[in-house]
Amino acid sequence: MGALLSVAATAQGPGTLLTAGNEGEWKPLIDTLAAKGAVTAPFTELRFFPFRREPLLLKGVLRTSPDRGLSLQYLDPDPNILIADSTGLVLRDAKGRSRAVPSGSRETGAVLSLLPILQFNMAALYPRFVVRASRTGEDWRFEFTPKDAGDAGALGAITVGGTGSDVHYLEFKRSSSLRIEIEVGANRTGTPFSAGDLKQFFR
Repeated sequence: MGALLSVAATAQGPGTLLTAGNEGEWKPLIDTLAAKGAVTAPFTELRFFPFRREPLLLKGVLRTSPDRGLSLQYLDPDPNILIADSTGLVLRDAKGRSRAVPSGSRETGAVLSLLPILQFNMAALYPRFVVRASRTGEDWRFEFTPKDAGDAGALGAITVGGTGSDVHYLEFKRSSSLRIEIEVGANRTGTPFSAGDLKQFFR
């Protein structure tokens, strides 16, 4: 993990510009990442703010389903589940009560952007982002820069890093003092979610 974070922070050069139909050597990796299916992984999230000396630390479990979307189960400090799918964003509390999250906030935009990014849905990403990719050994990273000025101001630059076929690092960076960093643990893939899991963690 340390090597990966170092690559994400210090890789030289802007990387290779990717466009629809012109992915070259990156297409096999993109196809592999897009075809992973259901994924479950622990994560640690750091939220940096200019008015805090120390980042806000959150921990939980990330789940992605090709059919149902993205689920972020926060366990610490406040248990809740954040669900992003094709119809929007829902917050579910520890008692199972759900409410829609209003659109327009920076946090909403970040979570909704994670859905196509973690699914490597390039058809949905290319119209919205300038995409660049770079690699060092088995470590790779993709940088997504919003084309729209409003999205750029709300989301900042988005970086996704990984090793082999697993995602291990995500960052939303508006500035050095206003950013979100997510370290993703070991990815568990290949096992479809049970009916109970789908009911609890998705909608």
